[in-house]
Amino acid sequence: MPRNLQKKNLSKEISIRAADNNVVPAAFVSNNSVGLVILSHGITTGKEEDGVYTEFAERILAPTFDSIRFDFRGHGESREPSRDVTVCGEILDFMAVVRWARERKYSKLFHVGTSFGASVTLLSLAHFSFHDFASVVFWNPVISYRNTFINATVPWAQEFFNQRTADELAYRAGTKIPETNFVVGPRMAMELLNLRPEETKWPSNLPLLIIHGDHDTSVPHADAVEYCKRYPSATLHTLPGVDHGFDDKIAEAYGKTLEWFRQHA
Repeated sequence: MPRNLQKKNLSKEISIRAADNNVVPAAFVSNNSVGLVILSHGITTGKEEDGVYTEFAERILAPTFDSIRFDFRGHGESREPSRDVTVCGEILDFMAVVRWARERKYSKLFHVGTSFGASVTLLSLAHFSFHDFASVVFWNPVISYRNTFINATVPWAQEFFNQRTADELAYRAGTKIPETNFVVGPRMAMELLNLRPEETKWPSNLPLLIIHGDHDTSVPHADAVEYCKRYPSATLHTLPGVDHGFDDKIAEAYGKTLEWFRQHA
């Protein structure tokens, strides 16, 4: 859970336009730093990540780093219905924010990708240049859509991706995520079935830290273990006994992330 925030709001609300004209709501924290952290949230949440990103941006990263957090289409303050969201569209949103950051001539860029947001980063990295990124941190990352959603190896998605065969997904008009208003539309379902974020080769010159609880019931910790085994530039920090939201270990996640960015600043 996030700590109590001071009343002063350090974030400036801005809008960024993606290549397909989608408007991306964002919150920018400026400390006149030479380094900027881009924060990508998970599915069904938004740029504040239930307050976790707000505190991290305004109380932990500041004043050492500037930061920008944003709403993927279909999330937060975005006007697009969740049913129309696609992974490809989210890649356009992420890359639009990256372009915005580059236009501001920061000497170094840093990145936090949480849960589903990390999968968007992986798919982007497979094709686009991240030459100006100094380091990356993933929090509880979705690395495999198959293991997280389609044939879930952990409990969360087993409830709603309950198809007996893959054929059913081709005829399903929408898959509602329980306890939220988010509906995975048929186009996104096909992307989850066909896209493979886990196949992205992590660059040897881009330090990656993955922080993941080993009792995560939403996203498989085992996928993070396997991914870090394959790439020497990836480091895994496991939080023992911790579920998807980091529970009472959020301060440790904050601290490890800030330390990682300072190490590579």
